[in-house]
Amino acid sequence: MQTRHPDRDVPNHPGHAGDLQTGRTGDFEVDSISYHVTATPGRDVIEKCRANAAANRHPVLVVPGEQVLKAKHLAEDEGISDRVTILALEDFVAQNVIEISVEHGHDFYSTLQQIIMEYNRRIEEAETDMALKIELL
Repeated sequence: MQTRHPDRDVPNHPGHAGDLQTGRTGDFEVDSISYHVTATPGRDVIEKCRANAAANRHPVLVVPGEQVLKAKHLAEDEGISDRVTILALEDFVAQNVIEISVEHGHDFYSTLQQIIMEYNRRIEEAETDMALKIELL
């Protein structure tokens, strides 16, 4: 998110920091959008999305591709499928790499390197487990 929105201060919280404890509406907030990123969507994150929608925010749930169908079913079960955007993480990253590359006239690999460098910097700043870092070969 920081690479996509370099003019904004995107807060950096540890992955285990809860939204309620930090006063956030999601993992990342951009204008009226609340992004929720999770490896395994469940009822808790869907309830957060419902709360976002009720507060006139647009929830975006980003999950691994193999979890998209599960997330959509959960949203349908909770009656909010028309008020939440559910995206595959892989598609979300690819789209951002493409858009950033085009905007700055860079090749895709350079943009991906830039995003990974920023991600690793943020991991070093906020996390205790450096195994979360990504190594580009």
